[in-house]
Amino acid sequence: MNKTFELWEKIFAVKQFDMSQDRHFITAEEIKTISSAEPRIMAKMDRLADVPPVFKKNGYFLLPVKNGKYVIVRGDGFHQLEETGGVTTYISRIKFPLTTAGRGSSEMQYLDYSFNSGALESALGKQPLYQSIRGREYSRDFKFSVNKTLLEVSSVQLEVDSGLEGEDSIVLIEAKIDTPEDFIIRQLFYPYNHFKVVSPAKAIIPVFFTYHPATKIYNLWIYEIPDATNYNSIRLREMRSLKIVSEHEIEIEDIKPKGVVAYKDLAPQANDVNKIIELVFKVNEGINNYRDVAAYFQFDDRQSSYYREAAEALGLVLPRERKYYLTDIGKEFVQLPVEKRNLYFTELLADFNLVKTALDILKERRVLKQSDVENLIAANSNLTGTTVPRRAGSLMAWLRWMSEATGSFSIEDDGFRLNK
Repeated sequence: MNKTFELWEKIFAVKQFDMSQDRHFITAEEIKTISSAEPRIMAKMDRLADVPPVFKKNGYFLLPVKNGKYVIVRGDGFHQLEETGGVTTYISRIKFPLTTAGRGSSEMQYLDYSFNSGALESALGKQPLYQSIRGREYSRDFKFSVNKTLLEVSSVQLEVDSGLEGEDSIVLIEAKIDTPEDFIIRQLFYPYNHFKVVSPAKAIIPVFFTYHPATKIYNLWIYEIPDATNYNSIRLREMRSLKIVSEHEIEIEDIKPKGVVAYKDLAPQANDVNKIIELVFKVNEGINNYRDVAAYFQFDDRQSSYYREAAEALGLVLPRERKYYLTDIGKEFVQLPVEKRNLYFTELLADFNLVKTALDILKERRVLKQSDVENLIAANSNLTGTTVPRRAGSLMAWLRWMSEATGSFSIEDDGFRLNK
């Protein structure tokens, strides 16, 4: 069982909660004393999957009610995200490189880009909007009910990923990379109530935002909370899925190999390009040794070596004295603005002989199939047997990423097709 789950079992046993009651209060000090664990980590339950079994079997979930104080309350604490719909293409209004954007790989980078591009204003139907809220602050006092259980909140620490203000409205955004199945309603409900007190004359619009790196799709679930005193009154107003594109799309002829890759004959084993990119950013952030990288990505030893090898072969990371360091190319890459990064990385990938030859075949024949890639690997390496289709699968994954990142060729069921 998850260690945190076991510690909550211990807390429930020590506190001897009466399970017939709908609420129980507990302090951060009590949590730490009983569990010897950090209360902030013990209280982190952003998804239903994070809720310990001892809570679930008794119908409880956890909410903060005061700085250093929580309530274990019976009720439905989470909202299931509604299905996404059709994708709308939005042409970015950015006409020049944003040299200070995209310095990380977090959700904030994509949230900022969606705002700067004009896509957020367009999706929300509110113009103009100004970024006026971000970061942590303590809540005003407010009351609400979960089922029929009345709760009072006072001076709870809130964190809004981005708050946008217009003439008649305030938009509060909770942002994530990738799309979870559900989220704890508190993440939108508490900021909603706080800013309803701060700015009662303006409409408060809570939004759950996700970015999917594999497809480069931005998703916005735009909610309303018709009853600020009812925790479960949240309901969807509108769902939007966007793809933000530049005014001038990249064509396959625009992909020019960088000529800087350290090991051009690599037959890839790391099959998730986004994780290779994330590894580079994590090294930049200080996660720079084998053990920490493996723990962060939950890699086994073999997977860890695949991704380190790919980042090293690309000339982005250099291992030295049991630590990883960014090369000059790596340092340049992490400083690139968002709108330049995909093409830059695509051109690094195109430096590999196998990738370059695959793109040449695609340009010549206008189609590229899995069988073509397998034949290419067999003819240009010493690999045999089942290793060939496995490496071909990884190479196909790289090409899929390049297709999604640039739009210069299309993905088909068994391969790729040139767009024109």
